[in-house]
Amino acid sequence: MIMKLSLKLNAGAFILGLTSMIGQIIIIRELVSAFYGNELSLGIILASWLFWVSFGSLILGRLADFISSKEKLLSHIQLALSILIPLDIFFIRVIKSILKIPAGKIIGLAQMLGASFVSLSAVCALLGLSFILISKIAAKDNNLPAKQVGKIYLLEGLGASVGGLIYTFLLIKAYTPFQNALILGNLNLIASILFNRNIVQLVYLVIFSTTVMFNWPKHIDGFTRSLQVRPLKLIENADSIYGNITVAKLENQYSFYENGALMFTGGDISTSEESVHYAMLEHPQPKKILLVGGGIGGAINQILKHKPARIDYVELDPLMISLSQKYLPPITDDRVNIIHTDGRLFVKDYSSRLRSKNNSDTVRASEASRELSGYDVVILNLPDPYTASLNRFYSLEFFQEVKKILEPGGLFSFGLLSSENYISPEHAMYLSCIYNTLKKEFSDVKILPGDNMTFIASQDSGSLTDDANTIIKRLKERNIKTKFVREYYIPFKLDPLRIKYVESAIQKFNNTKINTDFRPIGYLYHAILWVSFFDATRNFLPYVDKINIGIFILLAFAFFIITLLTQKLTMATLKFPVLISAGATGMSQICFQVIIMLAFQFIYGYMYYQLGFILTSFMIGLTLGSFLITSFMEKIEDEKSLYIKTQAWMSVYPLILAITLMAVAKINRAFPAAGNMLQIVFLIMPVLGGFIGGFQFILANKIWLKDSKDVGKTTGLLYGIDLIGSCIGGLAIGVILIPLLGIIQTCALLSVINIFIFILISNSRPCFIQKM
Repeated sequence: MIMKLSLKLNAGAFILGLTSMIGQIIIIRELVSAFYGNELSLGIILASWLFWVSFGSLILGRLADFISSKEKLLSHIQLALSILIPLDIFFIRVIKSILKIPAGKIIGLAQMLGASFVSLSAVCALLGLSFILISKIAAKDNNLPAKQVGKIYLLEGLGASVGGLIYTFLLIKAYTPFQNALILGNLNLIASILFNRNIVQLVYLVIFSTTVMFNWPKHIDGFTRSLQVRPLKLIENADSIYGNITVAKLENQYSFYENGALMFTGGDISTSEESVHYAMLEHPQPKKILLVGGGIGGAINQILKHKPARIDYVELDPLMISLSQKYLPPITDDRVNIIHTDGRLFVKDYSSRLRSKNNSDTVRASEASRELSGYDVVILNLPDPYTASLNRFYSLEFFQEVKKILEPGGLFSFGLLSSENYISPEHAMYLSCIYNTLKKEFSDVKILPGDNMTFIASQDSGSLTDDANTIIKRLKERNIKTKFVREYYIPFKLDPLRIKYVESAIQKFNNTKINTDFRPIGYLYHAILWVSFFDATRNFLPYVDKINIGIFILLAFAFFIITLLTQKLTMATLKFPVLISAGATGMSQICFQVIIMLAFQFIYGYMYYQLGFILTSFMIGLTLGSFLITSFMEKIEDEKSLYIKTQAWMSVYPLILAITLMAVAKINRAFPAAGNMLQIVFLIMPVLGGFIGGFQFILANKIWLKDSKDVGKTTGLLYGIDLIGSCIGGLAIGVILIPLLGIIQTCALLSVINIFIFILISNSRPCFIQKM
């Protein structure tokens, strides 16, 4: 039985969406592991991905018009994708070896840009071209080509939704990334066979079957992972829903990497001692301790030397614990309580429980004294806030929550990477941001200089000391044996001249903005510091704190005036502003997704499984919007009026989003139980945003195809402009808009931009006789 062409195209569109979503997740995770995974690197990766997909649809899509057998070309592209996706992973994993960058070392900005651009080029360009080819074949000799394009767009969105769910909840746990890439390749091989059959497919099928039979994918995965950690020896590698964890060994020391970044090295006594003892020695009698992250590297053993009554150790990923216990001395002390959850979530929940206890007379005394008492010392042992996710632990809101769980006289400590003898202006600005934020909540803050600068804070003025003799006395009284934090090193660490130098360097930037959840500027300052390692940024530094929403609105207004004048002078029809709106909608849609994901993280303190739900909710909305307009497309008589209405909703949506997020955040702080129930909002809002975007894209195709039969050229143009807008939005939202303006002002800016587009569309001429 021969399958109908329409069914083949439907299957091809679905597999294309599946491939795009799963392939994107796999490849971006691999690139994040290879690079320094901050928002700037993620922006570069995402921008590169979208650029090449738009290149495939805009440029290659037009070249495809000159090829007569489009079904055969589509088959060849799907075959190429089935081979290129696994090869792409292999290439990404050997990038550092090619560039001769050792494990754990930060890759340069130019190298990152070049590697992303090259590694994503072939796969992404072919994905963009595939959508145009399927759309063109489906719309051939059809009276309603826009409806056929809408159907393909719908099926691609459906495939992406299913792919996101399958990978998040099944494939990521069951198989290695290389195995998943081969599974994805096999699906594209099947799609290739549907459209055309050749000997290459048979050869590839034999090779694929052989590799599976002899378990070669797992061996290849291990070999490529070993290349990533050279000159260290790869011991074990595993993936969890939170990221990739690698255990490597050099001589007798085990190093643990998460997503390519060094988390800790077993036996690194110097780091463990510094992260713990200065904080513990500041407190006269530390009995109950909270340690967030980094305990398995040696910090817990150092805390135990102070003979505490209880240590609550919060570590998100159980896999990290199990691997460390496998290769490092296990944690067996009964006083240590290991809690597998997000650190921010734990602090928030514990604060809520303490507040409930203080307002209730029904809690048993034994439970109140043992379980629901505050902490004497809270130690945050996490990396610097180089991502929005880590920035949550250095924000004003987190510091407020920490203060609530401290006992009277309790203290809070964390460390930030620094240098012994010199602090650059970029570094000083970054440190000043975190210091000023900390001072907002804690009246007494001490800074101890070093390669890892220690911040110790207390809510009781005058309770902290930087007197070396006092610290040494407590060290001796507790009979603590250390190798580095000792009587000969402590006076150097607490040298008044060194402390004064650090304080004066930080005070030069005393006006830096406060780091908050909804305005996470801390990671922008860190990004500036990171870029300064490879390029000069001091010409930019004086202007960081002066940038505001007015500047962005002024730029948007200038673009609006230029576009409006162009529209009037050329007497452009509705097509012109619709094309502009396609780019603006692409930019807005990706901004909405990032805003929702970050807001969920800031409000609830975690975003792991929920990430898959949020992305899938957006794709479901996009699919529903596409389905709705496709179902009654032939009944639409006034496209301009309908398009104006969708653009009005696009203008209003970001304001609704901002108001909703502020309301949820406020309710969650005041009534945590009710706030937890409002998590459903973060599934509804992406559906609404995706619905508007999906509806508008299909309507834009109908408007452009009304007096043109060139489906490939038209769909490729609109799809490409949409992706270019997404590319710009993806790069700007995480790197510039969110940290500088914050979530609320970014929503306001997006609303203003879409209002300008609304005015352009409203003042355009209808399409009658213009031909493409």
